[in-house]
Amino acid sequence: MSHIAARVLGGVFVVVGVFMTVAVWGSYQRDVRIVREGRVAEGTVVKKMFLAGTDDSEYVLIYAFTPVDGTQRLEHRRNISSTLWKQLRVGDRIQVVHGHSDPRRSFPEGQGVTTPGLALFISAIALFHILLGGLVLFAKAAPEASQDDSGASPSSS
Repeated sequence: MSHIAARVLGGVFVVVGVFMTVAVWGSYQRDVRIVREGRVAEGTVVKKMFLAGTDDSEYVLIYAFTPVDGTQRLEHRRNISSTLWKQLRVGDRIQVVHGHSDPRRSFPEGQGVTTPGLALFISAIALFHILLGGLVLFAKAAPEASQDDSGASPSSS
C-alpha cells in the first residue's frame, strides 16, 4: 500500500472514530436532557410490530401524540422493551416524553434513554478506530531496501 493511501486510510479511521464518539455521546446527552427537561403528553398506541431476525428481534411501537402547547398530532415509531410491548394494545393510552424545543424527539416514558453502557461500548469501538487510524496515520514509513548490485560489503582500506 502506498504511503499516501495509508495516510488517507488512517485519517478516515480517525475521523470515523471521532464522529462515532461525538454522535453517541450527543445522543445520550440529548436523551437525558429530554428526560430531565422534556414535556409529557398523552399519546395513543397506533400499531405494534414484531420484527424477528436471525440473531435478534425488535419490538416496535408506533404511537401518536399532540405535543404540549401544540396543535399538530405527531406519529412516531420506536423500539421498546418486549415487556412493555406485550402489555400494550392498539388504542391504549401512554405517556410520551418529548423535547421542549423539538417535539419530534420523543419516546414512551421510561423507554427512550440511550444507556451509558451502550455509549461506553460504542466509545470503546470508536477509540479502537482512532488508535488504529492514528497508528497508520503517524507511523514512520518503512525504508525501502536498497539494492546493491555488487553484493559485496564495503571494505575499509
